[in-house]
Amino acid sequence: MALDFIPLSQYTDYFHILVLCLIFIAFWQCASGNILKQNVAEFNAGWGFVLAILIIIYMGLRPVSGVFGDTINYANGFERFKGIPMRWVWDGEWLFQNLMHWFARVSGIHLFFLFCSTLYVLPLWIAMHRMFGNYSYVPFLIIIGMFTFWTYGVNGIRNGIGASLIILAMTYVDNIPIMIVLCALATGFHSSVFLMIGAGLLAWFIKNSYYYLAAWVACIFLSYLIGNTIQSYLAGLGIGGEDERFTTYLTIDAEEFARTELTILRTGFRWDFLAYSSMAVGVGWYFIFKRKFQDEYYHWIYNSFLITNAFWVLVIRAAFSNRFAQISWFIMPIVLIYPFMKKRFWLNHEKMLGYAILIFYAFAFYSNILRG
Repeated sequence: MALDFIPLSQYTDYFHILVLCLIFIAFWQCASGNILKQNVAEFNAGWGFVLAILIIIYMGLRPVSGVFGDTINYANGFERFKGIPMRWVWDGEWLFQNLMHWFARVSGIHLFFLFCSTLYVLPLWIAMHRMFGNYSYVPFLIIIGMFTFWTYGVNGIRNGIGASLIILAMTYVDNIPIMIVLCALATGFHSSVFLMIGAGLLAWFIKNSYYYLAAWVACIFLSYLIGNTIQSYLAGLGIGGEDERFTTYLTIDAEEFARTELTILRTGFRWDFLAYSSMAVGVGWYFIFKRKFQDEYYHWIYNSFLITNAFWVLVIRAAFSNRFAQISWFIMPIVLIYPFMKKRFWLNHEKMLGYAILIFYAFAFYSNILRG
């Protein structure tokens, strides 16, 4: 059932090449001034749905291999569930564990991965459709063009699903019961979404973006000057309770981990990741403060991003700091593209959108294609 005919060494590359081609096509549509025309937008929206289905199939039916990171570990856990009587659990990431156990009892690993990729990709497409209607294709393209999109579909699967459900939940501000249900389901996949939920709650009640922007800048200075002290303090709080992963991520010895796991972990002050995050910080600042973009929903999204990203900045030196950064990076595509799709800011708005698409994709192009 897996797509075994595609060479493992090129499987991920084919996805990135597809995204690159789609980026260039979107840029051409922008340069020709057609991308926001109703008929083109409607065609793109239909293609966007087909694209989402193709990604789900391609991602979900990948071969089981260490080439895809933790795919092999999930597969091993799946095999261990076979033959074990089904017993519903409520602790930890309960929903993911229960679903994996159920699929192990009734199906094979590829159907389970296909289900996981559906839960990862489809909520994102639905969320963009709810936000932008027939103009949802470009925002969805920005999402799949983020440099970690593929990784969190095949490696950090639980985190990816949980965050996708939170993004969908954030579109139900007009229906709080559905929002709460989606958030509850998301916590059953990965505990990291509690930070996203907490950020959303704080930003819901305290709305002034200036405070969050100032706090984000302050966190950079604090992290640079006393980051190790802050990291040790947070590790000692026992925030994760019985789940010790949070503490482990902050305290693990990168060199020892590299020796035992035969891999490399980058540590230190991650200026590259900070520059990447700053792109969204700068875009939000420009539209909110410079262009006076008065959209309460966008302010809420931007503030939620700043809160989650500021937390990562405080632990930027951790060996697995990218896992904390990713919590905010899930929100980042919406911060980047939302104003472009909601209001015309320039006479040549389509061309400016095209340049923005290229800039937003540049880091992914460097990380996933040039550097490989």
